[in-house]
Amino acid sequence: MIKGFIYLSFIIFLWITTTTATILSILAPFLEYQRIAFAQSIYRILRLLCHQIPSRCFWIWDSNLGLCSRCFCLCASFSLVLPPFIFLNKKFKKKYILWPSTILILPILIDGTISTLTRHISNNITRSITGTLCGVGFCLIFLVRREVN
Repeated sequence: MIKGFIYLSFIIFLWITTTTATILSILAPFLEYQRIAFAQSIYRILRLLCHQIPSRCFWIWDSNLGLCSRCFCLCASFSLVLPPFIFLNKKFKKKYILWPSTILILPILIDGTISTLTRHISNNITRSITGTLCGVGFCLIFLVRREVN
C-alpha cells in the first residue's frame, strides 16, 4: 500500500512538472511579447530542463518557446496522455506494453545519438515527432510499472 502511494505520488509529481513546463513554455514568449520582465525568469527556470537553442525551438510572437521542440512535445504528450492512462485503470500484461513503449522511445535515442556523434542536425519536425513518441512511450512504461504493483 505504501509502495502504491509513493508510486502514484511520483506519477502525479511528474505530471504536474511536465504540465507546468508546457504551460510556462507557451506563456514565456507571450509575456516577452508584452514586455513583461517575468518572462526572463520563466526562461531561466526552463533552462534547467532544456538547452533552449533558438534554432531548435518553435517560435510564437517573434520569441522562441521556453523549451526546444523535442522537449516541448515530450512534455506536452506526457501531460496529455498520462491522465487517460491512469484513469482507465486497466491491467495490461508486461509483454504487451514493454515492446511498444521501447519502440516508441527508440527514435529519440537514435536521433539524439546521431545528432551528438555526428554533424547531423535534425529539423524541428523530426525533433517534435521523436519527442511526442517518447512522451507516449514513457506513459506506457508507467502503465507497466503500475501493473507490477
